[in-house]
Amino acid sequence: MLCFTVSHDAIRMNSGNPKMKCVFIGGASRSGTTMLGAMLGSHSEAVVTPESQFKFDTQLLEKFAAGQQQNVFEGIARHPRFQVWEMLPNWEKVDAMTYSDLVLSLVDQYATEKQQDGATFWIDHTPVNLRHSEFLNKHYPDCRFIHIVRDGRAVMASQFAMDWGSNDPIFAAQKWIEALATGLACESAYPDRCMRVQYETLVTRPEEACSRICAFLGIDFEPEMIQGKDFDVPVFTKSQHQLVGSLPDPSRIYDWKNTLKEDDIRLFESMTFDLLPVMGYEKMFSEIVAKPAEWKQAWILFKGALQYLTYNAWRRKKRVAREKKSTQK
Repeated sequence: MLCFTVSHDAIRMNSGNPKMKCVFIGGASRSGTTMLGAMLGSHSEAVVTPESQFKFDTQLLEKFAAGQQQNVFEGIARHPRFQVWEMLPNWEKVDAMTYSDLVLSLVDQYATEKQQDGATFWIDHTPVNLRHSEFLNKHYPDCRFIHIVRDGRAVMASQFAMDWGSNDPIFAAQKWIEALATGLACESAYPDRCMRVQYETLVTRPEEACSRICAFLGIDFEPEMIQGKDFDVPVFTKSQHQLVGSLPDPSRIYDWKNTLKEDDIRLFESMTFDLLPVMGYEKMFSEIVAKPAEWKQAWILFKGALQYLTYNAWRRKKRVAREKKSTQK
C-alpha cells in the first residue's frame, strides 16, 4: 500500500543527484526512439527510464507550485506512464524545490533500483519530447535533444502493424510531418544542443552513429552499448519492442517495400510533397502526384478511423488481457 504523507520539510533543494544531465530523444512513433534510448541507456554513465509523459503534466506542475505536494505525489503514483516504471517511490527521499527537481529525484531513485546509481545522464525516449522542447528547455536547463528521423514510409508500415497507430496513408503522412516539423524546429531553436540522428545510419553503422552521439554528449563511446541490453522494456510494450536488446538488423530497413501496397506508398508520397528526398530518402514514384480530392481524403480517413475504433480496438483489448495475464504469473 502506498503512503503519501510527507512533511513539507522533506521538500527542499537538491534534486537527488545534482549531476544528473538530461537527454531527451524525440521523433515519430516507431522511428527508433526506444532502440536509441536503450543503446544510450546501456552506457556506464547513463540510465534510461520508460517513457515519462507525466513530466509534461501542467496540472501536477501547478499543484506543486501551489504547495500541494501530497496531491502531486498521489497524481504521479496514479499516472499510467509512471506506473510502467514499476517502481515504488520513497517520497521521504524526494528532495525538490521545483516539479522538475521532483522528476529528477524519481529518476535518481529509479537508477538506484536498477543498480545504476552512478549514472550522471538521464536518457528519456518519450517520442513526443520534441513537441515540448521549449517546456523542457525551461524546466531542464542545459538539457540535450536528439531528433531521430526515419523514412516516413517505414514509419507508416510499422504503425500499420500496431493496434494503436495510423491505419491509412493520409493520417500516417500527417503524423510524420508533425513529428518532423517539431524536430526541425527544435534543431533550429537549439542548434548547439539538438542533434539529428538518422535511424538508417543507427541501424547500418551503429558504432559510427553512437560514437557521434557520445561525442555530442561529452562521454566516451562504449562498444557494448550498441546492443542496448540494459533497458527493461515495460510489459505493455514488450510485443512492440521485441528487437530491443538485440544487435540492429540492417535487413529490416526496407521491409516497408514488401509490406505496403503501392497505392499507399504513392498516396503517402503525394501527401508529403518533397519532404522524403529533402530528408535523404528517395521517392519510389518520382513524378509529381496530386493529392486526392478532399472528399476522397475524407473517405480514406473515415475508413482508417473506423478500423481504429473496431478491429484495432478488439486487438488492443486482447493485447491488454495478455499483458495483464503475463504480469500476474
